[in-house]
Amino acid sequence: MTRVTSDRETLANARLWLAFASMLFVSGITNVFPVFFPALLAEFGGSRGATAATVSLCWIGGAVLGPIAGFLVARGNPRAVAMTGLTGAAAGMLLGTAAPTLTAFVLAVGMGAGMGVGLTGIATQASLLADIYHRRRGVAMGIAFSGSMAAYAVAPLMHSVIERSGWRTALGLYGGAVCVLIPLAWRILPTRLQSAPAPGTRPLTEPNPSVGQILVSPPFAMLFLAFTTPPMFGYLATTQHALYFPARGLSAEEASMMLAVGGVLSASGRMLAGVAADRLGAAPTGFLSFSLSLLGMACLFAFEAWPLRALAYGYVVFLFLPLGSRATIFSVLVSRITPPAHYGVIFGILGIGNNLGAAAGPWLSGALYDRTGSYGAIYLWATGVGLFGLATLTGFVLMTGGARRAG
Repeated sequence: MTRVTSDRETLANARLWLAFASMLFVSGITNVFPVFFPALLAEFGGSRGATAATVSLCWIGGAVLGPIAGFLVARGNPRAVAMTGLTGAAAGMLLGTAAPTLTAFVLAVGMGAGMGVGLTGIATQASLLADIYHRRRGVAMGIAFSGSMAAYAVAPLMHSVIERSGWRTALGLYGGAVCVLIPLAWRILPTRLQSAPAPGTRPLTEPNPSVGQILVSPPFAMLFLAFTTPPMFGYLATTQHALYFPARGLSAEEASMMLAVGGVLSASGRMLAGVAADRLGAAPTGFLSFSLSLLGMACLFAFEAWPLRALAYGYVVFLFLPLGSRATIFSVLVSRITPPAHYGVIFGILGIGNNLGAAAGPWLSGALYDRTGSYGAIYLWATGVGLFGLATLTGFVLMTGGARRAG
């Protein structure tokens, strides 16, 4: 029994850290993108909106493929799903290094990484981890999902490589790292989840709600809207980071270092959110995370009026700490409305909103600046989106029975 338990723990840990690495080098490319922004603008000369569309296209891929990945992982071959996503992401990044035009770059990186985000993102990882973690699920989700936030911490390294060798070399390093994960996925991931139904079987009774019943329920609608807002909010606030702070008197090196500090905070915040969701409940943790984000925006607005470093770093602390926490929190909250058999499918569909919010944020950030020439307009929109997210989360909690039920 001890040997079986040890083997299970080893397998769970291997799956967890592969999930972390996949999130770091695939979904994480969207978070390290701000340090590529100035170099891409300098070389291709496109608008900010068109350049930021690279990240938007990544998340559109996630929105389209996420639900499919959730279904295929739950009912089919998780190993094949993840390896296909890793291969697509690596190919897109490596092709992007040879792009002769902005359009070619956007299509190569956006579509390739979009395939990766969709097939190796939160729907896939949540299903893989929920299959093997039962008691410490929130913590496991927090560690895995923190990978994409940890990409912010890679920003100074990428900035240094871009300064010394160019953005093509930096992107090639990212693509090469994804290539390393492909054989690891082959060794670590299963061809079928333990909880998957046997092929050709169907339950004799169905006491739980069906997928269709869940999707048309008001609580799902509230959760869908609430989960759409965090990435839109986050990308509105951070896409212009590497351009905004140098324009306000900080050096490019300090701006990239702020992203690194933010990455450490975001990765830590995702893990802390998992602990808090397990111990205090996911709903109270969600309310706290939205409140901290809005406090970070208040620091950014104050920095517009009084450009003090303390306010700039207040923005970094209060906005980045909860930046990735909502994926962890919502991976627990979704259990309120779905039985385990539908978890992967429902979370994948829920991720459509999250990915669309992430797709809209970078493009909207660039488009607002192109139209108004004002960073304040961007941050005002971000604040409104954050308030809407807090309101819809409140609606979901009220509909599902208060803050203490099921997380």
